Amino acid sequence: MSKTKAERQHLSDVASLGCIACRNAGLGPSLAEIHHVRSGQGMAQRAEHTRVLPLCPRHHRACYPTGFHAAPKSWQEEHGTESSLLEQVAREVAELRKNTIGRAA
Repeated sequence: MSKTKAERQHLSDVASLGCIACRNAGLGPSLAEIHHVRSGQGMAQRAEHTRVLPLCPRHHRACYPTGFHAAPKSWQEEHGTESSLLEQVAREVAELRKNTIGRAA
């Protein structure tokens, strides 16, 4: 299933925030890839493109010991739950959009 224009814009806005784990740890901005939040969903269910977090590769991928997919439970104990981080991202995207409405692209 292809993404809608609104979903593509949301994914772009989220990625532009930079890694939420790096920023919350005071490490400053870093490039982010999209992490789809799957909590509350079965493994066979497709993740929604609106329930996403911006994470750098080190905070996302299982190939790094610091990555979410390497140890989701301990990662959330250290960095916050997916649901609390989703709320933070929603606030930040709303602020981003408020500050960019009307600007030339």
